[in-house]
Amino acid sequence: MCIRDRMLPELLAARGISGPDVGRLQREGAVGGVTLDEVSEVRRGQRFAFVMDTRLCDGVHALAEGCDMLVIESTFLDEDEPLAREHGHLTAGQAARVAAGAGVRHLVLTHFSQRYDDPTVFERQARAAGFDGELTVARDLMRVPVPKRR
Repeated sequence: MCIRDRMLPELLAARGISGPDVGRLQREGAVGGVTLDEVSEVRRGQRFAFVMDTRLCDGVHALAEGCDMLVIESTFLDEDEPLAREHGHLTAGQAARVAAGAGVRHLVLTHFSQRYDDPTVFERQARAAGFDGELTVARDLMRVPVPKRR
């Protein structure tokens, strides 16, 4: 059985598969003429990416593509983009545009420069840059759950 397969109890019952036969079906792919494909469905996995200490590059976009959760640095605000580039970091707007373009469901901004004292500005810039999904501006020791599967 592929980890992504989800057994469908109503289909198992309709075909008379129960108890230890369910495990056999998962291991062997067929039991008594019933195949795994007939009584299961592919369960979409979840995708998570962590992007830190980098300038904007193709790798950032590739990692973010289709993520359920993207934890990404936004060390600088957009008005300091030259500093971000010089020091190898991203701005809040860059991070948000990456997330929006990649279809990220939950964006977590982190790794902020200490030059800024108002973390809500990062959220405002991310929204202004076009990210409209779930957004968290991380704080030290914060726990952020991965979104539930769709």
